[in-house]
Amino acid sequence: MLLYLLIWGFWLTLAVYGFWYFFIAKTFQPLTLDDLALTWRLHKQQTGCTTSRVHSLLTRNNEVVGFKCECGYEFQQERLITQRVRKPSVSFGCSETSRSFKSSVRKLEEKS
Repeated sequence: MLLYLLIWGFWLTLAVYGFWYFFIAKTFQPLTLDDLALTWRLHKQQTGCTTSRVHSLLTRNNEVVGFKCECGYEFQQERLITQRVRKPSVSFGCSETSRSFKSSVRKLEEKS
């Protein structure tokens, strides 16, 4: 009887830990400069904040993960542990498809 209670307790503990790990446990997600600027503008629009600059940047492992506003608002970008890490995409002004479209237009202009 005691063995059944120990086994049941073990499985219950494992299930609770699994639920916490997959659905609740979070870690910090680094912010790109574009994300930071967008979040700052959204904060100012939604709350009517009148401050002119971010009070301080919040960093973890030499990466910006959030900011503090002079009005007292604090934002930290978090993600679930099980989510993939979002890699910041670098944009050089136009996508690959638009570049190929522009080059095909130039070729057509040269032919005519």
